[in-house]
Amino acid sequence: MEEKKTMVGNDDVKKEKHGSINSIFMLADGVDMWLMAAGFIGAVADGSSSPLIIYFAGRMFNNLGGAVSASSLDLLTHNVNKVALYMILIACGGCVGCFLKGYCWTRTSERQAARMRTRYLKAVLRQDVGYFDLNVTSTAEVVTSVSSDSLIIQDVISEKVPSLITTGALFIGSYLVSFLILWRLALVVFPFIILLVAPSLLYGRILLSLARKIRVEYNKANTIAEQAISSIRTVYAFVGERKTTTEFSAALHGSLKLGLKQGMAKGLAIGSNGITFAVWAFIIYYGSRMVMYHGAKGGTIFIVGTCIAVGGQELGIGLSNLKPLFEACAAAERINEMIKRVPKIDLDNLVGETLDNILGELEFKQVEFAYPSRPESIIFKSFCLKIPAGKTVALVGSSGSGKSTVISLLQRFYDPLGGDILLDGVSIKKLQLKWLRSQMGLVSQEPTLFATTIKENILFGNEEAGMEKVIEAAKASNAHSFISQFPQGYDTQVGERGVQMSGGQKQRIAIARALIKAPKILLLDEATSALDSESERIVQEALDKASIGRTTIIVAHRLSTIRHADLIAVVQDGQVMEIGSHNELMVNEKDIYPMLVQLQQTEQVKVVEECNRSLSVNESTHITNMEINIASSRRVSSLASRTSSTNSAASNHASLDAEMKVSTPSFRRFLALNLPEWKQATIGCLSAILAGAVQPLSSFTMGSMISMFFLTDHGEIKEKAKVYALGFLGFFLFSLTINIILHYNFSYGGALDKEDKRKVAFKDTDFRSWVV
Repeated sequence: MEEKKTMVGNDDVKKEKHGSINSIFMLADGVDMWLMAAGFIGAVADGSSSPLIIYFAGRMFNNLGGAVSASSLDLLTHNVNKVALYMILIACGGCVGCFLKGYCWTRTSERQAARMRTRYLKAVLRQDVGYFDLNVTSTAEVVTSVSSDSLIIQDVISEKVPSLITTGALFIGSYLVSFLILWRLALVVFPFIILLVAPSLLYGRILLSLARKIRVEYNKANTIAEQAISSIRTVYAFVGERKTTTEFSAALHGSLKLGLKQGMAKGLAIGSNGITFAVWAFIIYYGSRMVMYHGAKGGTIFIVGTCIAVGGQELGIGLSNLKPLFEACAAAERINEMIKRVPKIDLDNLVGETLDNILGELEFKQVEFAYPSRPESIIFKSFCLKIPAGKTVALVGSSGSGKSTVISLLQRFYDPLGGDILLDGVSIKKLQLKWLRSQMGLVSQEPTLFATTIKENILFGNEEAGMEKVIEAAKASNAHSFISQFPQGYDTQVGERGVQMSGGQKQRIAIARALIKAPKILLLDEATSALDSESERIVQEALDKASIGRTTIIVAHRLSTIRHADLIAVVQDGQVMEIGSHNELMVNEKDIYPMLVQLQQTEQVKVVEECNRSLSVNESTHITNMEINIASSRRVSSLASRTSSTNSAASNHASLDAEMKVSTPSFRRFLALNLPEWKQATIGCLSAILAGAVQPLSSFTMGSMISMFFLTDHGEIKEKAKVYALGFLGFFLFSLTINIILHYNFSYGGALDKEDKRKVAFKDTDFRSWVV
């Protein structure tokens, strides 16, 4: 027990590991390394192009501002042409770098993700059954790790990593250019980077938190609706429509409040991006001083200001990619842990003996066993059982006595805690695992068929077998006759988990799958317990035929099916209490086996008596042939009424579909549906127009502002610097305010509209048409 606790604790520690960035690229090969190197160069080139273009644009402004005489026009033309050529070359380099970044990172992400999925699934299939008992609560966890975790890593490699490199190169390049050409202004403005980065990170966290809470609220409403619709008869029976609608409305109201908070937070988040205008206000003020008293040029001020603003914003965008990067590291660590895990019972371990002439004699010697998930519950205590070669041995006993555990131990799904299991006198631990399992054919109570053809399901037992072997195995399992009746024969699709087949058909296909591998040992785990009498008879004939010449172990619940077994072992409390043939065990009526037989016979007698009692009740009512015909006609009329109602419902659905096809989407109808929220929509639209006008106005203002730095009159520079600084500060406050109004009103109107529409849709839906 202590070992288990320690193991679980270790697993928890492993789950808490985030892994390193290298774990994301753990399966990269040589080609991937070259692709990532080319992608890295491309991302750096793409990120570096922006600060270079800003630098040359500033130089061009300096050239234009300094051209005051006619003699300098030729020099101006020469410099402008040179700058234009440089900018064209930078644009071409940025275009090539952007292509390399996109192509190389996307290509390598697909290669690595495909390799990762294959290796992960192979590693999962390699694990022993005990691992799944302890660590996997459902198959959804494995599927999630195969699909979701690998998709996270693929997205990070293809999108986030190159984006981080690009933003990093842009940030470093921008601030490097700023410090190289005017370090005093860059140093003074540098602390404002916090104002540029903080809003996106802060409000990003708030928006994510609100989005999760809104999802929880909607899940509550969806759960109420789902329960009401799935139990619609009960709702109508207890007149619970009003109560259900009230609960549904209350659940939606919580999402309305959160939606308003989300709108406010979104407005603050987007509006706070206007902090760039406030930074520009300070740059204008301090830059004008640099021009007047330190001889700085206007184009240089423009370069520093633009690089600081753009670099800070890009840093905020880059930092937002860190969370997906850390999630990918954690996912990669989970996948890497699975890939590297070597199970105790290793299917890929080819070390071990193989017997040339296997007889099929099995022996359990003093076996002790408990399932890894329940180590305190001992299944076997000194379990001993010898099964002669070529004989049929049946295991009977109460539920939980360990009958099916015998089969699991034989196939080495688990290893016993003590004792040993021998095959022809050799411990199965010394035998090669793949070879051992290839000598055994298993038919379980609920056979698992895969969503493919009958032929492929049979070939799952032996992929190298030909069509002749498939037909031979099908004939041996009494399956060939019904398979031949299908139009597509052996190419008939069985559906997911064999849903297109009946229970008896699935069982016979499973028997054929077990027989095609020509096993020396046949394991039947309650193979007929879930079948009706006719299917049981056919399947039992197939099993009797299949067990000839093989060592057969039958786990049986119906004792009538194992009367002809060579040996019957009664398992109770983890030990074999009685063993012998049916006739031998029935000698002493006080033993366990005769009591089990008598108990089942008593149950069968009770069933027969209940049937007779129901027949006697029918006889006492003196039902005549006419009455039978009347009852029959009633059933027919009932069926007809159901059919007619179904047809009418179908016609209603058809007419509804026809009506939906006729009606085309209309913007006018959309406006009419949102008419109750016209105030919020009007304010939101006006705010959107004003918010959209901020950017072009600020760009126009900035274009005219640059000329201010080339003035010669210090008084005029001071006056205009004051006006422009206040103007940009006003842009910031206006952008913040108008974005809050914009997003709050649209969120408010949208949340109200969504709540109203869902209430109306839930309240007015005629669920009675669903009741058949």
